[in-house]
Amino acid sequence: MITLLLTLAQLYLDYRSDVQAIDQKMSEIDSSYRQSLSEGLWEMDGRQLQLQVEGILRLPNIRYVELRETTDQAAPLVVTAGSHQPNPPERHELKIYYSKGDARQLIGILAVEATYDEIYRQLLNTAATIMVAQAIKTFMVSFFILFTVHRLVTRHITAIGTSLRGYDLRGSQEPLRLQRRPSRPSDELDFLVEAFNQMWRGLQQAYDDLQLQVGLLQRLPVSAWTLKPDGTPDFVNQVWLEFAGQTLDFTRSHPEAWMTAIHPDDRAMAVKSFWEGVHSGQDFAMETRSLRARDGVYRWHLQQAVVLRDSEGKLLRFVGTTTDIDDLKRAEEALRQAQGDLARINRVTTMGELAASLAHEVTQPITGALTNATVCLRGLDRDQPDYDQLRKAVNRMVRDAQRAADILKRIRSQFERGSLDREVLDLNEINRGTVALLRDQAARYKISVRTELATDLPQIAGDRVQLQQVAMNLIVNSIEAMKNVDGVREIVVKSQRVDNHILVAVSDTGPGFPQDLAEQIFDPFFTTKPDGTGMGLRVARSIIESHGGRMWAIGSHGHGATFYLSLPFAISGQ
Repeated sequence: MITLLLTLAQLYLDYRSDVQAIDQKMSEIDSSYRQSLSEGLWEMDGRQLQLQVEGILRLPNIRYVELRETTDQAAPLVVTAGSHQPNPPERHELKIYYSKGDARQLIGILAVEATYDEIYRQLLNTAATIMVAQAIKTFMVSFFILFTVHRLVTRHITAIGTSLRGYDLRGSQEPLRLQRRPSRPSDELDFLVEAFNQMWRGLQQAYDDLQLQVGLLQRLPVSAWTLKPDGTPDFVNQVWLEFAGQTLDFTRSHPEAWMTAIHPDDRAMAVKSFWEGVHSGQDFAMETRSLRARDGVYRWHLQQAVVLRDSEGKLLRFVGTTTDIDDLKRAEEALRQAQGDLARINRVTTMGELAASLAHEVTQPITGALTNATVCLRGLDRDQPDYDQLRKAVNRMVRDAQRAADILKRIRSQFERGSLDREVLDLNEINRGTVALLRDQAARYKISVRTELATDLPQIAGDRVQLQQVAMNLIVNSIEAMKNVDGVREIVVKSQRVDNHILVAVSDTGPGFPQDLAEQIFDPFFTTKPDGTGMGLRVARSIIESHGGRMWAIGSHGHGATFYLSLPFAISGQ
């Protein structure tokens, strides 16, 4: 472009110079031929005029010359030479005067037409010469530059590319070196080679770390996997593939392909939980039974996934694990069974301690029934029985018999063995019934039992028998703690609403316990009583926790103790 612009500038200058030369030639014609043409035209010497006109035509770039006499005659003298052009690029007309003395007379007009053809031809030749010269020069310079660049740079870059094509991260490679004499100081190619070698070392280290991580993921004791944002698995380690007998291509074929191993009864729940997590872009978890391909046995698994996002919060992957929890499930079931058996044993032990008071309580309605029966027999022996009195006595007999049956039913339920039977319960009713059941035993040791139960408490969901067992255990423990205490002996059972829970507190004025034992007293086989089993409070806390609640104690050595239990409402928001 620079060469082209300079060439155009040069051609323009040459053009302006040639045009000015034509203008100058016109001026020379005016000064050189005016006088001779004036004399020849005055004398009407046509031959001389013709020679002069042809002489002017021979001048450079003159195409046409015409000398015309200025006269009123019908046939003026006209002398021409050359070819006339319709629109000449340049035309000059010179007036020819004849001077005689002081008088001047216009006797003719000389018209000279110039052409630029020669100028254009010269410019074209000049341009061609310049362009050819510049092309040769440019080619030579470019060839030299290309040769130099190839010799110094390109062949080495090509060699680097050829070497890089054969590099493999999975094997050891020699460092990249250029086949040339070492340059001093190091140039850009040396920096490039060194940068590549550093990058190669970093990539190889990263690849080794990645291979180690992949190996660890493949042999973890749990199945590890990742999901694309649309839920399609893109990585599943060997643990799951061997367990389910699936291939990696199969699991990648569809988001739900891996679910073919899930138990049919769990599949609908698994699909729902899976897609809810994927569509919401949130963590998700679910427990399902999956078929083990080796023996066709379904085992429980815990599926958990967390979300991996970039710095801008865009979801990149779901990263998850599948953990075999079948043995844990079986252990939990065995533990629940053992806890149930232990709770039953504890109930039997507790009821053994209450046998005397329960017998006394049952004796009262039986005695009342016998008394009313005696009244009935006496009334029937009369000549005129009082049927109204007899009816009242019979009603009292029915009432006492029903009371005895209720007491026996309640006692029997404490010994029954069964699974957790949840129902909607009034916790105050359970507390009142337990206090009524144990009031006689408390009175035997001169212990007063007082209740402060809040009214209009919401109901709870739970097992009546187990909750009665907890209340009985706490009150019996308080009785046992205070039966040999000098001074005030009192048990207070309180209930109140705290947020969305019911809080029950059982307080006594016994010897208490050091506060540093507040958690230890709930440990299995830990007891402060000489003849205690150390399981009552452990079982009581297990029952409360199985109901979604919490149990704890506050004690002060020598100043009594308070046991608290908190249970959630049956209906959220009541």
